[in-house]
Amino acid sequence: MQHQNIEEAVLIGAGNVASHLGMALVGQGIRVVELYNRTPARGRELATRLGAAFIPAIGELTRSADLYIFTVADAAIAPLAALLRLDDKLVVHTSGTMEMELLSQVSDSFGVFYPLQTFSTSRTAGFRGIPVCLEANTTMARLQLEEVARKLTDNVYFIDSDQRRLLHVAAVFASNFTNFMNTVAEELLGSEGITFELLKPLIAQTAENVKHGHPFHFQTGPAFRGDEQVLSSHRELLKDHPGYLEIYDVISRNIIQYKTENGKL
Repeated sequence: MQHQNIEEAVLIGAGNVASHLGMALVGQGIRVVELYNRTPARGRELATRLGAAFIPAIGELTRSADLYIFTVADAAIAPLAALLRLDDKLVVHTSGTMEMELLSQVSDSFGVFYPLQTFSTSRTAGFRGIPVCLEANTTMARLQLEEVARKLTDNVYFIDSDQRRLLHVAAVFASNFTNFMNTVAEELLGSEGITFELLKPLIAQTAENVKHGHPFHFQTGPAFRGDEQVLSSHRELLKDHPGYLEIYDVISRNIIQYKTENGKL
C-alpha cells in the first residue's frame, strides 16, 4: 500500500518528551519545522535546538507538515485539539492514558505514538532501545507511524487504548514508585548521616536481576522470609515516619500474600 512518507513534523509542547522525541526525529532526518508551546521562553529554546520555528498561537501552525505530535500534559490535549483543524494530516499524541479519539475532531487521520520511558532534562535517553507503542485509526496511519517508529527504535508495538492504560499503570509501579522508594531510602539514611552511595550497588543489581527472569524469582527480604522479628524491628525504626511505615506495611503484606498465593515462581 502506497503511503505518504513523513518528512516534516510539528511539535505541540516543549517538555521532556518533546525534547527527546524531537531530537530523535531530527537525528533520523525528519525535520521539525514548527513548535508551539504555552510558555514562549521554553518553546523558543527547544525550537532553536531543533532548527524549528516557534509559533506563539496553536491556530497559526502550518497546515503543510506531514505529522503533528501533541506532547503536552494529558489534561491539555483536548482543549488544544479543539483549536486545531488539519483535515487529513496525521495527528498523534504521546499520552499513556488518553484515548486516541481525543484527536478525532482535528483530523481524519489520528493515533498514538507512546514512547515508554522516563524522560528528564538532565539525562539523555537514546531512543534506539525505547519501546514505542502505536495505535492508529486507519491502516494508512498505522503504516506511517510504524515507518517513523522504526526509524527511531528497534522496539515497536501495536497497543490499543485499553492495553496502553494498563501498561501505564504497570510503568508507574515499575518506575515512578520504585524511584520514590529510593527517595525514601535516601531520606532515611540522610537522617543519620549515612551516604546513599551504599545502596547504589544493591539498586543496580536489583535492576539487573529483572532482565533474567520473573521478578518474584529474585524476591528476598523479611516479608518474603516471614521474619516477624525483623519486620517488627523495622516498624519500630519507622514509628516517627507514619507515612513510610504505612507503605512498609502495605508492601510487606502484599509480598506475603503474593508468596502465599503463588509460591516462589
